[in-house]
Amino acid sequence: MIRSLHALSLFLAATSLMAADTTPSVTLESRGLPRILFNNDSDDLKWPAYPEHHANGLWVPAGKYLPLPTINSLDDALAPRIGPLAKTKTQGLSYCGNFGLPIWELKRDHIAALGDDPLQPILQFWKRDGRTFFFSMRMNDIHHAWFNWAHLWSGFHRSQRHLFLKPPTDKEWETDFLPWFEGKTSKRPAISTSSVAFDYSRAEVRTYYLETLREACRRYDLDGVELDWLRYPDLFSKGEVNVAIMTAFVRDVRAVLNEAAKRRGHSLRLLARVPVTPEQALSIGLDVEAWLKAGWLDAVIAGPGTSFSACPLERWVDLAHRHGVPVYGSMERQNRNNVPRYGSPETLRAAIATLWEKGADGLYFFNFYVRDEMPLLDEFADRALLAGLPKEYFLESGGDGDLTKSGGPLPLALKPGTPANVHLVIADDPAKAREASLEILFKSEGETEAPAITLNGQPLQELKSTPAKAGFTLTLSSAALKPALKRGTNDFTFTSAASVTVTSLSVRVVP
Repeated sequence: MIRSLHALSLFLAATSLMAADTTPSVTLESRGLPRILFNNDSDDLKWPAYPEHHANGLWVPAGKYLPLPTINSLDDALAPRIGPLAKTKTQGLSYCGNFGLPIWELKRDHIAALGDDPLQPILQFWKRDGRTFFFSMRMNDIHHAWFNWAHLWSGFHRSQRHLFLKPPTDKEWETDFLPWFEGKTSKRPAISTSSVAFDYSRAEVRTYYLETLREACRRYDLDGVELDWLRYPDLFSKGEVNVAIMTAFVRDVRAVLNEAAKRRGHSLRLLARVPVTPEQALSIGLDVEAWLKAGWLDAVIAGPGTSFSACPLERWVDLAHRHGVPVYGSMERQNRNNVPRYGSPETLRAAIATLWEKGADGLYFFNFYVRDEMPLLDEFADRALLAGLPKEYFLESGGDGDLTKSGGPLPLALKPGTPANVHLVIADDPAKAREASLEILFKSEGETEAPAITLNGQPLQELKSTPAKAGFTLTLSSAALKPALKRGTNDFTFTSAASVTVTSLSVRVVP
């Protein structure tokens, strides 16, 4: 009997080990992927190529401009963005090489110093010390809906306008579009942002993007490719989304990369930047789960990067990890959240700490171009270092139905006598923090009694109310706040006697 039990235990142990061995490994390293992936957006190359369009200089977030560089050397091209980035430990660059036209089709007049292919020397610079380089493709960029710049209205856009979701008539083209292109009028045609996006139900559109990808793989020794589906997520006419077409398209993309990998002698990774939830992705035709099951993806880049506490990143982590695929949490540096102090080191650290807390395997940055902030990337990547630094956690504003701006619960309108709830994720342990403080901004008309607030079921006492522009601010410091806070999801409940609106909520934690 003892021998039988021993044999049974050995069998169960072996079975357990076999099961463990068949569990997919979910690490960036196993896929040859960097911990930090930075999308450069390529404005530092395409804007200098067309200085006539950019009299104010090179745009960076927060409405600022850098002097537009004159490109006389590679250093001139690197200086605005890639140069400062290279001084950090960032190992992965996802360079936007397709943004209305492929980057090799840029006008050469003002960037001739970079040679016949302006991206080639930049790629070589980045890979010189072993960093990874990805070719980022905007899969349906629509900046040409707003601007008549030559590098947005490519020859393909102009000659194949019948492939748009809502093509202009010949009369509209002649009377509205052409005068705008030719600079005879500054009046932009009356078009919606999605009307001039390409229609992926058309085989010519899919062929165009596949051929662009194939040419990029021919020209450049890439480590991989990023399919950016958030630039722009309208791929089909309303009611005509075709999931099967898009699944077949991604299968063809994978085949192009496999073909290139054989020529290059090394694998090429495929990354996809997709909406904030699997359901949102599926609603526009992207069956990411099918792509994962088929083994086509090496990583998922989750969401537009405008939500953190409200970002359901766990959904993508759970789905992708079941197939052994890692997930990047996203940050877009632009302040679409209307959050006070957003962009301060403390708010940025809190946003990143939240993504790590929700299970991100790596971090992806989009529009993160403020040079003075680039050293923060090293803080973000080092979770142990990040854990010991001050942070300001915040709730985000809503995404107004735009998949490129998926956000959070604010502003939150309170109805008299009706409790309302919001949830804030905190990645630190407040009980161990040296300091913790709460700030909530309210919009109201006239003098209003402050709402009653509970935090994780505990009524908050000793809140200090201060009049503010068009409302008031409630604050609370460590002694009265820390016992109610916790690591993870914190539940706030508001009950107001008057109609007021919560416009901002943040918790500052000093570990």
